[in-house]
Amino acid sequence: MIYKSAEKPLFSLITVCFNSVNTIEQTIQSVLSQTCKNVEYIIIDGGSIDGTLKIIDRFREKMDRVIVEPDQGPFDAMNKGIQASKGKLIGILNSDDWYEPDTLEIVAEAYNKSDGKTVFHGLCKYVDDGKEDRILSYHHDVLPMHSIAHPTCFIPATLYKEFGLYDTTYKIASDYELLLRLYEAGVTFHRIERVLANFRSGGITTYQDSKYEDLAIHLKYGKIDPLKYRLKRFKYKLRDMLSK
Repeated sequence: MIYKSAEKPLFSLITVCFNSVNTIEQTIQSVLSQTCKNVEYIIIDGGSIDGTLKIIDRFREKMDRVIVEPDQGPFDAMNKGIQASKGKLIGILNSDDWYEPDTLEIVAEAYNKSDGKTVFHGLCKYVDDGKEDRILSYHHDVLPMHSIAHPTCFIPATLYKEFGLYDTTYKIASDYELLLRLYEAGVTFHRIERVLANFRSGGITTYQDSKYEDLAIHLKYGKIDPLKYRLKRFKYKLRDMLSK
């Protein structure tokens, strides 16, 4: 059990994984080495068979909960973690991403100055083949058009209770749908001008895969009218067919 200080909010950090043997140790180490120790760490594994569980077992005594069972995809696993969490602020760190050492210190300081109902996010460093590719610094006001960096987001548990969990009908862009749902409901967002997380390229999400779900989300929230939606979807399909 990680030591918990009364001076900072309790963070619930959730890592979902499946066959992540090559990357998960860095993810785990980035949580355990945080300068802020007020952390509940939960790992949700979908039943890995590649050695991932052996790595998790090496650190199990320093984790608060490990759930190993089949799931319906990463967002179903995230929902399990949220439902099992006890913290005031929840962060989702996938098994190929990692935090900066002082991420929680920075977020805790911002949280203590807030109303307790604010979503915090920051800059995200993209890493490709071990080298820094770019730093993503989207402001949350772009949410009506596209997502911000989900690995940098910390959402108060009270907002999940009020507005719901990840919608698992979206297999790739459910994080975007949730953030847009909160934004459209008038929830306050605050961007922290620091790199909070590192994202390793080559994960499950690509523009090619997510574009249809993004389009459906825009239709759901009235960001595109039905005619334009159909035309754009047709163009996507035609482009995909011609590229094969």
